[in-house]
Amino acid sequence: MYRISEVERAIIERLRRQIPYLRVCTSLARFLVDDMEEAVLNFPAVCVAYQGGEYEHRLNGIQDRRMTFTVFVAARNERGDEASRHGHGEEAGVYGMLDDVRAALTSHSCGLDMDPLLPGIEQAVDGDSRLSVYGITFETRCRFMIP
Repeated sequence: MYRISEVERAIIERLRRQIPYLRVCTSLARFLVDDMEEAVLNFPAVCVAYQGGEYEHRLNGIQDRRMTFTVFVAARNERGDEASRHGHGEEAGVYGMLDDVRAALTSHSCGLDMDPLLPGIEQAVDGDSRLSVYGITFETRCRFMIP
């Protein structure tokens, strides 16, 4: 069985390799503690967070843990909220970022012995006149023996 942090790190590393234009690709906790004055320089950004899990117990001593991770994508554009969603020229927008994240993670196990990641729900999370934040969930499953 993998620790949550191991799965999160594997997801982050795959995203870093597959989406080179990102300025930030980290865990959500790390992004939140950064100096908010510097945050304006940190877009486009992707942050990964463990949303939760559910256990399934079998009589033969095996447990399955279904895990859900949310990947938050954020883009800021001084041209306004439409540019932050759609992008502008070479600048990434959150819609394209969602597509890139989905393509990078769907059906991949990120080098771990777990079920491939499968996308779930995409939705708007936050935004203002220059910033758009969306999230997409991914589910996987790990199996392990109870000691």
